[in-house]
Amino acid sequence: MQKLQAVLFDLDGVLVPTTILHMEAWKELFDSFLPDDVTAYTDEDYYRYVDGKPRNAGVRAVLESRGISLDGGGESDAMDSLTINGLGTRKNGIFERLLSVHGIEPYEDTVDVLRHYIAQGARLAVVSSSKNARSVLAQAGIIRYFDEIVDGSVREEKGLRGKPAPDTFLYAAQLLGADINETAVFEDAVSGVKAARAGNFGLVVGVDRGAGRRALMSSGADVTVSNLIEIFDGAARDGMDSSETETDPLSQDRYPLNDWSFTEKSRPNDDSATLFSVSNGTIGVRAVGAGARSLGNGTFLSGFHDTSWIQYPENAYGLARVDQSVQGVPDASDFHLCLNARPIEQYLVDSRQTIDFRTGISTCVQRYSPGYGQKLEVEIKRAACLFEPNLAVISMKVRDEGLSGSTLEIDGHLNVQALHADMDSDDPRKARGSEQVLERISRKEAKARRTNATGMKSARSSLADSDIVDVYRTQHSRLMVAVGLRQFVNGTRTNSTRWKFYLDGTAEIEVLRYAAYHNCRIEPIGVTDGLEAHTRTSQDEDRLVTACRKTLDRYGSADDSRVLRKQRAWLTRFWKRSDIQIVTKRGDHSRMRQALRWELFQLAQASASIPNGISAKGLSGTGYSGHYFWDTEIYILPFILFSDPAKARRILDYRFSMLPAARRRAAALNLDGALFPWRTIDGEESSSYYPAGTAQYHINADIAFAVERYVSLTEDEDFLAEEGADILVETSRMWASIGFIGEDGKYHIHRVTGPDEYSALVDDNFYTNAMARFNLRTACRRLLSLAEKNPDAFAEIRNRLHLEYSELQTWQLYADRMYLPFDSNLGIHPQATDFLRKEHWDTTHFRARPLLMHYHPLEIYKKQIIKQPDVVMALYLLKDSFPMQQKIADFRYYDAITAGDSTLSATVQSAVAADIGDMDAAVRYLRQSLFVDLANTHANTADGIHLACAGGIWNSLIEGFAGLSVRGNLLEFRPHLPDDWESMTFRLTVHACLLQITIDHDSIHVKTVKGDQDFRVADLRRNQMEEAHEQGSESVRQEVFAHR
Repeated sequence: MQKLQAVLFDLDGVLVPTTILHMEAWKELFDSFLPDDVTAYTDEDYYRYVDGKPRNAGVRAVLESRGISLDGGGESDAMDSLTINGLGTRKNGIFERLLSVHGIEPYEDTVDVLRHYIAQGARLAVVSSSKNARSVLAQAGIIRYFDEIVDGSVREEKGLRGKPAPDTFLYAAQLLGADINETAVFEDAVSGVKAARAGNFGLVVGVDRGAGRRALMSSGADVTVSNLIEIFDGAARDGMDSSETETDPLSQDRYPLNDWSFTEKSRPNDDSATLFSVSNGTIGVRAVGAGARSLGNGTFLSGFHDTSWIQYPENAYGLARVDQSVQGVPDASDFHLCLNARPIEQYLVDSRQTIDFRTGISTCVQRYSPGYGQKLEVEIKRAACLFEPNLAVISMKVRDEGLSGSTLEIDGHLNVQALHADMDSDDPRKARGSEQVLERISRKEAKARRTNATGMKSARSSLADSDIVDVYRTQHSRLMVAVGLRQFVNGTRTNSTRWKFYLDGTAEIEVLRYAAYHNCRIEPIGVTDGLEAHTRTSQDEDRLVTACRKTLDRYGSADDSRVLRKQRAWLTRFWKRSDIQIVTKRGDHSRMRQALRWELFQLAQASASIPNGISAKGLSGTGYSGHYFWDTEIYILPFILFSDPAKARRILDYRFSMLPAARRRAAALNLDGALFPWRTIDGEESSSYYPAGTAQYHINADIAFAVERYVSLTEDEDFLAEEGADILVETSRMWASIGFIGEDGKYHIHRVTGPDEYSALVDDNFYTNAMARFNLRTACRRLLSLAEKNPDAFAEIRNRLHLEYSELQTWQLYADRMYLPFDSNLGIHPQATDFLRKEHWDTTHFRARPLLMHYHPLEIYKKQIIKQPDVVMALYLLKDSFPMQQKIADFRYYDAITAGDSTLSATVQSAVAADIGDMDAAVRYLRQSLFVDLANTHANTADGIHLACAGGIWNSLIEGFAGLSVRGNLLEFRPHLPDDWESMTFRLTVHACLLQITIDHDSIHVKTVKGDQDFRVADLRRNQMEEAHEQGSESVRQEVFAHR
């Protein structure tokens, strides 16, 4: 939303619902006045002849429509005078009587909107044809919000023309001293919209209270809304509430249905670059969007980032110091075409973009028509090779029809033009303001490190006669990347990046490009005394160049069919082990199947290779600055764990590598052990807002939870001995030092923030305490088990970590005494100690979404409103720890006060709703999750894919709808399928076995596709007993320590 100097509001039907009273008054007037032999007055007459006009003009228009002529009369005419003025006075008397009887309140969102504009520094005015404007504003209690009021009396006094003339609006802007180009007008009447358009105001908003969106738009509105609050970004997400029905949230004309691809048949917008992006976990390439491609808006590389100092106006000890932001790498997939020296974009007539789930190729076909009978078709295909992490393949085909004699120039140079981030954005979901700048290194001058006058390291190196490579380096983190290109134009190898063709009316041109990207893996231990990041191997230009050469030699040929076959084969294997098939009884679920496969495809891309963990946006955009959060372990890892367990370990390996930085962070907060960063790339805490960042200590337990899930499912005892134990011990040490035993004998943890970021710095957050207890108990149980099974490994752990028996005793004590708040009156778990004492958020009058973008944290923190599941998140992760009736009570209470402003929200609500058998809610939230990106329901798809939401959808279906729990070789299911689903079939990898599972309303079928381990299957629908399977309080055995 643009920042405005002034905002002008009509009164009736915009700020207050006086339209109803006015309509009633007009009808009473004309019902009593019009003779029986003319057409009776109707509500349609109000909108056609009266709405938005001065009172007497409305009287005259209605009478003239019936062929009745009256003398105008004078301003002093009494209400019984048979004149235009007399009837106007009579109508006003009727209105005042109705107003005194019924009273008037502003629309529910009026005050909220006025406060928002005042907070932004805008001056406000009411511009109304009514002479009652001041009295109505006073009675509605909102007159104090306006700097000026231009009503019917002012209009007459100043001799201004009424609407649809722009005079009154222009006069109000003059009184406010505002530039009309930076002034907005809100109007509900066609005449008022026409007046604002005639005045050339910067923004004209049509408020549809009955006039109709089409009429308002055709009269000159820039945008139409049903409620004022919709003018703010993200506030109009209520349209997705239709997910309760089978309504398709996407236009089938623009986004046609297809089970195995997603297509957009329209000019691309900002979201398109994200929706059709490709990735392989190492390289990410955005698709065609609305704007030009540039550095930071084209291609990304895993872990490749720059650093900067976080600037605090007021400093304090222990605050995060170093920001990290994903850094774009040179974009090899960009081509600029000029026809007869003119950019072809001006001739665009048709565009179609597709992502194919079976080939992994993003295709954009655009057609241009510079003249009658002349056509140019440009098809660009992009692929990040899923089988080769360091390779991207881009092809462009140009087809000429009727352009004989024309000249076509193609510029395909590596795009390193800097993109300047939005430094002024208040949105924490967007990239923070570090510039996208790379230095190109000359290999000949690498040792000297001389810098030329432009400040850029210069020159290019030849890989082979027809291959080129550039080596680049970030400004501050000093990370290097080598980019190698091998290109073929019409089958001929070339090292040029600019080509010129003379068209003959039937020409076909094909450019094939292989782009190899190589850098060193990040060592996520934070930065040095400066801002330089660490890598696992020493950065060497020659080594990176050699790596590019090998990649290009392995795959770069004039025929890309071998690469495409390998890509398709990779995805064929993926879908055989990861597809989810839902068979329905009735209705067309094609859109749901398409959306589900789009989400699973995103997970396939993000996890094809995992050199440096997986960030919240993967490699699809700059959202969240490319940071990693708890999303990876809690939302994304379960899918990977059940589809490719070896890759799941890589995620945990990356977290383990952060332990040195995490230990330093804990020490900075006066804690023992380790505290993992809330948001990071290189292991250093990068959250500058500690109440919703560092205070989310639960990140430790989330990672410990992932360790336990991995070890339990894979039985990877080597990982436990080598890395997992260190994570469990150091996180437990943190929990043992952060809390205290209170007078009630319970272990309390104060001043923390749970998953719900709308309640910060609270005492005894339920989720945090419950997960801390799990963390402590798991550490004790796993260490004791390891001591028995592998005493040598356990001895090494004790020596490595200086682990003492007394520590385990303390952890067990604190776990047993952990305080978990419970309210016996409501029968629910309070989210925190004082949560239930807070006032509820007024969702009727303050509806702008997301709350974090429209209301101050101090206002949000003191209310019962939650951004995303908190207690319900504990019910989801620790579902066997709570009896069913308790889960139902907690879910129902918190579901009603969940704003859902996080894309992490709906998937968890869906899973828990399915677990408790509330299938209406489960399906509703599942559908909301499926269209977070595809329908852009959170208004930030352009910043990148919500990968955690994709993982959460899988979790909801498998752990919620199917109700899966794995305990050794026992597969437990508590399935709940919607009535209109016949069955759900999916595959899982458990203990190195690939299983196919089909669930319907009556049975569960498990088939071993690969592997030889036997499994037992329990269908808990057949067992009505309530059981809790929480890890119990296991006594610590001192003899394990005494004899080792």
